[in-house]
Amino acid sequence: MSAWSWPTTLDFSTIQSRVSALFLELGLGPGSLYSEIVHEPADPTIHPEIEWDAEVRLGNDLCISERAFLHERRRAMREPFAKLIGVSVEEVDERDLPVVAIAGSGGGYRAMLNTVGSLIGAQATGVLPCTSYVAGVSGHCWALAVMYPGVAGYSPRDVGQHLKERIDTSYLDMVTLEALTTPPTNKFLLAGLLRKAAGPTGMASLVDVYGTLLASRLFVPTDIGKMDSQHLSLHLIRRKIDNGQLPLPIFTAVQNVTSSDNIVAIQLAEKEKALSVDAARTTLLDKAEATLAKEIRCLWYEFTPFEIGCDEVGAWIPSWAFGRRFEAGRNSERRPELGLTILSGIFGSAFCASLKHYFQEIQPTLKLLPIQLYGWLENIVTENDRDLGLIHPVLPDQLPNFLKGLDGQLREGAPPDISAPDYMGFMLTLSRSTAELNLPYYPLLRRDVDCVIALDASADSQDLWFTRAEELAAKRGLKTWPKGAGWPSAVQSEVVEDIGAGKADRGSSPSVPPASADATDFDANAANLKLAHSQESALAAQTDKQESTEGRDMPRAASGTSTRDAPLSACEVWIGSSRSTETESSRLDELDEAALLRRDGIGVVYIPLAPNEQKVPGFDPFSISTWRREVTQDESQSILDVAEANFSESREKIVKLLRVIWMRKRRAREEAEWRDSLAKFQRHMRDNLR
Repeated sequence: MSAWSWPTTLDFSTIQSRVSALFLELGLGPGSLYSEIVHEPADPTIHPEIEWDAEVRLGNDLCISERAFLHERRRAMREPFAKLIGVSVEEVDERDLPVVAIAGSGGGYRAMLNTVGSLIGAQATGVLPCTSYVAGVSGHCWALAVMYPGVAGYSPRDVGQHLKERIDTSYLDMVTLEALTTPPTNKFLLAGLLRKAAGPTGMASLVDVYGTLLASRLFVPTDIGKMDSQHLSLHLIRRKIDNGQLPLPIFTAVQNVTSSDNIVAIQLAEKEKALSVDAARTTLLDKAEATLAKEIRCLWYEFTPFEIGCDEVGAWIPSWAFGRRFEAGRNSERRPELGLTILSGIFGSAFCASLKHYFQEIQPTLKLLPIQLYGWLENIVTENDRDLGLIHPVLPDQLPNFLKGLDGQLREGAPPDISAPDYMGFMLTLSRSTAELNLPYYPLLRRDVDCVIALDASADSQDLWFTRAEELAAKRGLKTWPKGAGWPSAVQSEVVEDIGAGKADRGSSPSVPPASADATDFDANAANLKLAHSQESALAAQTDKQESTEGRDMPRAASGTSTRDAPLSACEVWIGSSRSTETESSRLDELDEAALLRRDGIGVVYIPLAPNEQKVPGFDPFSISTWRREVTQDESQSILDVAEANFSESREKIVKLLRVIWMRKRRAREEAEWRDSLAKFQRHMRDNLR
């Protein structure tokens, strides 16, 4: 470090002393933080799991703990639900209550704040007390990871205030280095990283470091005296949900699985294509690459306070056992739980999916580093430019494979040889053909939810997500997903024409377009126009597509189009039907109550993070990039206010949908009970007439 040419604008002596202190803490010598955490026995009052052994649970049914939770949650929901739909409590039978889930997208701090603001609105409107699940991806998971352990209390409004104060400072600030080298925050933040490094894999990845940096802002309370290491425990969240007083949080991460031979083949095709000057040869390589990419599977892993596992594999372990070595279904060691500092990095591991994009975002900060260090980082990115969109230059994470030794015992259709490796990774590979959903529908569909409230703060193509969701439902054999939900076809065709004609202006960052003189619904149209702006994505698979669509306006639907092709509003609701002959629209606004009661499918409420001119005039939520490392308090408050207002203004549609679902479930139950009573009566008569 002393040989580096440090900029004169930096206080080298301060940085050097802090980094030296950090190296000492991470060192293996006696008295170091590493020695204290790794070599001294863990405290069972803080980590009770060190006295427990774990086994892999095989199957696809919900675990006993979750079923018990649902029973308690239904009991707690009965009175709030009656109040929400405006009936007496006596009219509501717990068995008829809709299973409602709130699902949140990724999108960095923007998505995190959108989640908190939406939950504030859900609490105020009475919808949150009637919700069974809250599931998330990436930034949405960070919001839940702060709220559920009680880092800043359990009220969404308190969580919003906490985050506002904490993310005002970047996690790449000197205050982070100070927190990592000063008691008590150093132990609080570094324990997970050090245990991971000293664990079975013997390594800590870039994602682990990223999670630790995030934790320095998200999980450290403003009042250090209130810091509690148990706030970093996933399984101890059970203390707040076992009685059914809060919805069950579901965190998610994606594992992309393929063979090493397939990865090498894709890389070779990419490199050969880059050197090819023959158009015909390039076309053949494109087709070969697309064929190889189809072999990459995306597996959704669920992380709840009860279990961690994957439905497509059919294997689950207790959440406190994640990170232990397993062999043939049993853990071979006892270790403290991996804390939320590590898990937050895994949940947000899309950070590693576009390292080049991220490098460009933080380049101004990196240029403050010594020229030797900056040059080294720049070379890594530029020399591997071709591969960064395909294969991660670093493994986002490596963890012991709890499926090891379960040959022939996993769910039919599980990836072959998935039980062979010693380790498993998340977001290991990512190609343009493997991007899946940025909304966690997958873990919700297997739970037979009746209604999904989707909070979308991503800047990805909404049409893609609608299409992928319908494909996913079809893949699972669900006939109850609303068919045809998505952007209007007239709008889609115009967007494709714009992209093909090269009309996008990538350098602009447009504000909310004004309404035209003949607009009849300014708020809805302005929201839809804005949804196409500032397209950036955490997924490398869509980076090229997002860059080509930045700065364009969402065209209005052509005059004369039907209501089915009309632009989406700030809140859209669809309801599915299992009847194959159902031809009418699935949009809530186009169905009367009789038609709604005939539909037996899943209800989908879609609430994008659209600007709200009435609540926060002139504010564009997508001016807050996915890659922002800090957000000012005013910007945070604006997102919180917009999200709360958007959710609150959706209340009428949500209540109408939930009331209809409740009525149809009650009718179905009463009809089943009547048929059962009739069958019993007929059996009684037959027995007495003999």
